[in-house]
Amino acid sequence: MTSAHYPLHPASVSKARAFVAHALDPVPEELRDCAVLVTSELATNAITHAHSAFTVSVTLTAEHVHLAVTDEGGGMPRLRHTGPTQAHGRGLLIVSSLADRWGVDAQNATTSVWCTFAVRPRATFDASGSQGVPVPDSDERS
Repeated sequence: MTSAHYPLHPASVSKARAFVAHALDPVPEELRDCAVLVTSELATNAITHAHSAFTVSVTLTAEHVHLAVTDEGGGMPRLRHTGPTQAHGRGLLIVSSLADRWGVDAQNATTSVWCTFAVRPRATFDASGSQGVPVPDSDERS
């Protein structure tokens, strides 16, 4: 696991995105992009709703990416269903749409929103755009 702490400042969101992008450099670009977007949403929520500094933690295994954003604002984040004209309130909806699993751990004044993404093998694509067979991770090909 790798983690970084960020102060209560709007610039912390972009720094957290860069941290996650770097930590997930070995994973496929699509997965990395999803994790970076989720980080942006959760970090923004920590600043906007919890009014708190926050810590981003990333754990990468061969099977999963586990991402958590922890703040000290207390409270329980909740999934909202907003209308098309509302400017805010879609952060956790984005998280639930992109992550394979997500949840909230709240203890005392600490709230951690976490999510996991499955690391899937890269796949080849034929000219028609349909998915082909997974590509091995090594340079050895038959």
